[in-house]
Amino acid sequence: MVHRVIDLFNGAFAKLNDDFSLRSIELARKAMTSSKQRLEKSAPELAEVRDLAIPRNSGSIPARLYTPMAAGHPPGPGLVFFHGGGFLVGDLNSYDNAVRRLAAAARIRVLSVEYRLAPEHPFPAAHDDAQTALLWAFSNAENIGFDPGNISIGGDSAGGMLSAWLAQWAAAKGIVLHSQFLLFPLLQLVETHSKQRKSPDGHLLGKPALMAIRKHFAGDADLRDPKLSPILGPQSPKLAPALIVTCGLDPLYAEGKAYGDMLTANGIRVKALHFKMMPHGFINVTGLIPGAEDASLDAFEAFGRFCGSVK
Repeated sequence: MVHRVIDLFNGAFAKLNDDFSLRSIELARKAMTSSKQRLEKSAPELAEVRDLAIPRNSGSIPARLYTPMAAGHPPGPGLVFFHGGGFLVGDLNSYDNAVRRLAAAARIRVLSVEYRLAPEHPFPAAHDDAQTALLWAFSNAENIGFDPGNISIGGDSAGGMLSAWLAQWAAAKGIVLHSQFLLFPLLQLVETHSKQRKSPDGHLLGKPALMAIRKHFAGDADLRDPKLSPILGPQSPKLAPALIVTCGLDPLYAEGKAYGDMLTANGIRVKALHFKMMPHGFINVTGLIPGAEDASLDAFEAFGRFCGSVK
């Protein structure tokens, strides 16, 4: 069953590389959303789930605020979360169950952000939306129950790239983040065939996905830009503390570990959490992979302890 999911994921991205059109991207998005919904266990009940619209220069950014039962009276710790999907797929609905589990296990209010996707909106649209959403969260903290002195950012895979870059940007701008939660983050696009990325086609984030990201999202941009490769960005001692989750069955494991080591060497508090038998993207396949739900809850609870929402 695991290999069927891997084949589906990589097959969708391979199709985008071979036969790219808005029609094919729409089919890939629907396939990924429906497959994640089928492969997920039910999520816990929350105190409130509310859809929001974050204003931007043109239009708005869809977002969803999750308030768990154990969040306590506002204001309290808050997390701005960015989903994965290679900047080509993924939305609020496909991550709904995962974010519900995150909010409940970490006992924290979560603002999930649906940033613009390529190819309609290539780089740097996603980064612009992420930056806008973070600033909006600070400006509207009182309205969403966030303590402005305890706002964190986080995301998985592509969302981890957005979060790692945002942490660097915030440090440079003097914006104080409480912490960053990086789940199997995609931290560079320069090298997709390194020895560290072992068996790249046998993982949920295989070579077809990585090449599609470079081709349809990054385009002609400089892949060494810290926005696209935050592992090459400035490691200021002012960076927010980081909880970094890595997986043994993930081609991104080596760079996630290396990034944590780099932050530690620069005096930044880092907690590394490694799941040896989990694949990339395990938080979305809790109904399929044995142990994925427990691993997800362990990671989410660890973040709650890391940011202080779980005592």
